Amino acid sequence: MSMESPLLLNAIIAWSSSHLALRIKSYEPIAIANRCLALQSLSASLSSTTRNPEMELASCLIHCAIESITGDTKEWFNHLVGAYEVIRSVTSSEDTSQLDLSRFSTTFEGRWLLRSFAYHDILMTVVEDRKPLIIAGEYWNFASDALVADSYFGLASRLMYLISRISILNGDMMDCADGSASAESFSHEAQTIQQELVSWTCGQSDNAMLVHLAETYRSAALIHLFRTIRQHRPQLTATLAPRIATQAKEIVTRIEKMPANCLAESSLLLPLFMAGGEVEDPEQIAVIRHRMQDIVEVRQFHNVQAVLTVLEEVWHLRATGVLGPGRRKVDWKDVLARRKWMLSIT
Repeated sequence: MSMESPLLLNAIIAWSSSHLALRIKSYEPIAIANRCLALQSLSASLSSTTRNPEMELASCLIHCAIESITGDTKEWFNHLVGAYEVIRSVTSSEDTSQLDLSRFSTTFEGRWLLRSFAYHDILMTVVEDRKPLIIAGEYWNFASDALVADSYFGLASRLMYLISRISILNGDMMDCADGSASAESFSHEAQTIQQELVSWTCGQSDNAMLVHLAETYRSAALIHLFRTIRQHRPQLTATLAPRIATQAKEIVTRIEKMPANCLAESSLLLPLFMAGGEVEDPEQIAVIRHRMQDIVEVRQFHNVQAVLTVLEEVWHLRATGVLGPGRRKVDWKDVLARRKWMLSIT
């Protein structure tokens, strides 16, 4: 594909040189020049009368990933929104639930692009406290690809959908600032999602690391759900605390069973972050800290370093007795608000 598309080729070269520059600082000027060229190619394509949405989507996602791995805390989101606009541009509907995705879903490459977008979009909702950009059910899950582990979320496709439903539930509650949302409907949806998360079973696989990864995603999804309930029903904080602690401990236990530098480790940031934001036991904190430090050192994913920086501040503030707004326990949301950061946890 890249040999047929200068747009995609320039984006891949920018990606590769940016990776190289993270390891060899002398390559930084070349990486910057390549990124500028790739952005110029994308701009030219978007303004062309002979656009190629597939290549434009791939380019936007690559730029999103470049900003992410280099530790950016804002621009990655702009490229994600750009990817969304490319997808939306192929349909006349303003309602994302009515998007015609057949332009992408009829080819293997197009389906992979949709899964890649969904992964970035859904994880964005967890940190940004908002709904997904695209709300169209499990649009990235195709029967023809069901038996293949995804390169991003492995065997956790259904869990990604449930995480998106939690974020939609959270967004719906935030939209009803006057409290008009039905307490009964909120509780019913939260309970329905929790039941599905608890009853979910991992697909058959002889790869134990993929199974461990999927189970950490289940626990991360449950933490996301319990945090959402806590946010909108603060009177349940004490009841939810042990449930959150149980899932955080489960994530730590699973992580300890995954060897450092295994392939599945590259998708561990979501569970590491969700557990790290809740654990208080020094030994559990140490497990999370050391694994994240290893990922930064070996893989040079600087967004992991940004996430660790936030968690380190949370751990320090809690250890020193500093309280958050309303005299509640300091949360990573407080740190992000103060720093004005948008974390990429992909």
